[in-house]
Amino acid sequence: MENNAQHAFTLSIDWEDFGQLLGRDRSGVLTPPLPNTIDRQTDIMLEMLNETGKKATFFILGMLAQHRADLVRKIAAEGHEIGLHGQYHINMRKLNREQAYNDINDSKKLVTDIIGGPVFGYRAPYFSIDETNLYVLEVLTELGLVYDSSIFPIKLKRYGIANFNKEDALYLLPNGKEIVELPLTVAPFNGKDIPIAGGGYMRAFPEFFLNRMFRKLNSNNQNVMLYMHPYEFDNKRIDCSTNYPDNKSYSGAKTFLINLRWNLFRGTIHHKIKSILKQYEFITCLKKAEYVKSNSHGTAILGRSQ
Repeated sequence: MENNAQHAFTLSIDWEDFGQLLGRDRSGVLTPPLPNTIDRQTDIMLEMLNETGKKATFFILGMLAQHRADLVRKIAAEGHEIGLHGQYHINMRKLNREQAYNDINDSKKLVTDIIGGPVFGYRAPYFSIDETNLYVLEVLTELGLVYDSSIFPIKLKRYGIANFNKEDALYLLPNGKEIVELPLTVAPFNGKDIPIAGGGYMRAFPEFFLNRMFRKLNSNNQNVMLYMHPYEFDNKRIDCSTNYPDNKSYSGAKTFLINLRWNLFRGTIHHKIKSILKQYEFITCLKKAEYVKSNSHGTAILGRSQ
């Protein structure tokens, strides 16, 4: 592995179906993903990665994988790393330790059976590992995982840990095991750190601003963890009502506002990500974690909140 591996960029994909998730969250009914949508989105991502010659890490959501094992195998067959995104996309702060274990273990059994091999990393839904539930990291090590990539190293409204280490690092946990944490990227701007490297932040910031931020991070040899979702690459309009059960009624105004939010600036993503892929060296999360493990010594992590 190259000596600068710890400073390479990484593209991570939280592989989930937008319609399936939003339909479940709004109606309480879990429906299968609609035909063609996740196929189209996955193909767009894979084509972009093939064109640029880069490999990514796909964190696979179990409740989608159980319907589309063929796509999970396709992603793996093209040489991309497969990680875990849990089974049911539940905020980890709403689960106790046993429930968290079961959700992650269920997804691990499913995904490893699909790909016929091991997985090494995890990303929590909603980046929902913070100072209140660090025991989830211990759960990951008990399941044999090597790294986590769930922590924002700043405190935001819905997630993050204030003043957490912004660099990839190896930590010694209270259960005596070690884990590598690959935090999400933030960048200094006007005297404070801001999130820039994925999702709504990537959609909202103009390309010239992102390019400036990433050039600065790269020149400072800082790690960069990009995170995206399949729907953000879609070349068709997203409609949040596609997976709503037929026997339930919903406010047209609310549906309009949700659609406006999730489609806003989404058309800019393809060019932004493709441009970044062309400019920088990319490696998978696992390669990053391997480098950290072989070049670090474990340090104590913040307690064990339960």
